[in-house]
Amino acid sequence: MDSVFSTLPWVYYGVNLFATIAVLGLAVFGLVTVAMTRDDAFLVIDRQKQNWLMLTGGAAVAAGLSLLMPTVMMLWVIAAVIVGIYWQDVRPAIRDVLDNSSGSW
Repeated sequence: MDSVFSTLPWVYYGVNLFATIAVLGLAVFGLVTVAMTRDDAFLVIDRQKQNWLMLTGGAAVAAGLSLLMPTVMMLWVIAAVIVGIYWQDVRPAIRDVLDNSSGSW
């Protein structure tokens, strides 16, 4: 029984490490996506491109700090919330705007 309880911290650390790496990848990919998106697409959905550049960049920094410094390991949760809002709310709205801007019937 003692060996089961001694492995639980390693399992917790492994899950946190995996989640942090996943959030870091999504944040960096989101930052690149925001940077490559046209400015007028953000204006149509009433969002500011600069704000989302700062938010996704901050999320990438927070996830990176969480990866490098174990004392602030839970920063990835804050980054995950920001990245989740971008990928579930902002990005689909931008894709709708950009898909409809082609003038297709």
